[in-house]
Amino acid sequence: MKKRMIALFLAVALVLAGCGGTAASGSDKKDSLTVSIWSEPSSLCGGFAASVVVSLLSDQMFDTLITRSADYSGYEPCLATAWEFQNDNKDLVFTLRDDVTFHNGEKMTAEDVAFSYNTIIAAGYADCATSAMDSMEVVDDTHVVLHFKQEYGPSLEACASSYMAIFPKTYYESDPEGFTRKPCGSGAYKFVEWSAGEKIVMEANENYWKGAPSIKNVTFKVFDDPSAGSLALESGEIDVHLNPPEADIPNLKNNKNLQYDETMSTTCTWVIFNFNGVFADENLRLAVAHAINKQDVLTGALDGNGEVVSTMYPTFVPGYDKDYVAPDYDLELAKEYMAKSTHPEGLDLTVRCSNSATYYKPMEIIQNQLEAIGIHCTIEKLESNAWFSDVFKGADYDMNVVSFSMSMNDFDENYALYRGGESQNFGNMDVAELNEAWDTEHNSVDTAARTAACSKIQHIMGDQALIVPIYAAKTGIAAKANLNGIAARSLKDYRVADWSWAE
Repeated sequence: MKKRMIALFLAVALVLAGCGGTAASGSDKKDSLTVSIWSEPSSLCGGFAASVVVSLLSDQMFDTLITRSADYSGYEPCLATAWEFQNDNKDLVFTLRDDVTFHNGEKMTAEDVAFSYNTIIAAGYADCATSAMDSMEVVDDTHVVLHFKQEYGPSLEACASSYMAIFPKTYYESDPEGFTRKPCGSGAYKFVEWSAGEKIVMEANENYWKGAPSIKNVTFKVFDDPSAGSLALESGEIDVHLNPPEADIPNLKNNKNLQYDETMSTTCTWVIFNFNGVFADENLRLAVAHAINKQDVLTGALDGNGEVVSTMYPTFVPGYDKDYVAPDYDLELAKEYMAKSTHPEGLDLTVRCSNSATYYKPMEIIQNQLEAIGIHCTIEKLESNAWFSDVFKGADYDMNVVSFSMSMNDFDENYALYRGGESQNFGNMDVAELNEAWDTEHNSVDTAARTAACSKIQHIMGDQALIVPIYAAKTGIAAKANLNGIAARSLKDYRVADWSWAE
């Protein structure tokens, strides 16, 4: 009898463990949290590397002078309490908080802020944010002024980006080369450990000026395979899985121990052309644009988890022209443009594509669609870093598929990609009327003028098929059911300090 009772007790214990035990490794520890990340970061400070995962990690440990509002409608104070344009909008003066302490115990000063900006500007990694910045100087103990080279449209967006992290001057100068691996900021979490290829560990900043976060210990765990992250969430190894793959979403939604939320992301996928090759021919580009069935590409590549787009922007980004309709699928019209092109008989292309599914899956579908107009594509898959440096950045291609995550607040992020003569114009696009429109948008802080210019940009790029926008993806977040504050956002904009375990 005693043995039977022991056996029954063990059986019940195992059942309970199966119901919730494995899924509770994080949730039972109300002070701890484990979050998936999809790749190894190259830095832990946004000002010294440009990638989404770096931005995500940096934003947990560093604050910026201003921040994007929760609904992306504008900007809010952060380390600066107020700001004002001066000198014909070429200077931006910030009023600083006086109650901020860095993780090393030092109080933030105006000198720290100016040093951070000038160091990041000089480093050159954050060119998309700093290209128009000249320098920052101290005005007095509570004011700094940021000097721009000219009036700069996305000036506030640049200052709100994770690139412009604020850090203590003395700490950085003690080990400049090691700073990005053992960072020190003023954010909600402090750096503890970085195990290469495995995890980044942080702990709560108990002296945080906004108040100490509820969750005291956070681990960001690297999963090169996103489906492995889904399994880790279901087994209880992790507590939050960012942007799970489409194939895993039904299982995550149906798991009563989990919650799932999704929204449209700012990540858009486009076909791009190199204008120093065969696609300098507008008729050939228009043939491609009309030969692509965007809905079929979206369905095949993302199981329909997104929306077809007419321009380079998702529909909710400021500046999107909702009335513009770009060239759409029309096979007969595509054949007509092909007949008028420099290659009416067709052509053979080798498309050197990233081996990431984000890129090659849509390209494989487009490959089949272009066969109908006599364009035969052979796809060569390359490791992602090699593809970016040798093919995309090196402009060693005729046609390719790219995917970019853009700002929710400002439409300027494509300026350097498509304005002639810019360092990031990897397709050698140089169209006079387009350049003029980009300059109007880029060199003004007048919202109406910028919006009108952005509409013109979308018309020019679409009518001439300078790119072929395909779709904008959705992004989601899956987490333990008892974690509060979970809502899908742009991957750059998650803050662990906004989450808490239910009591």
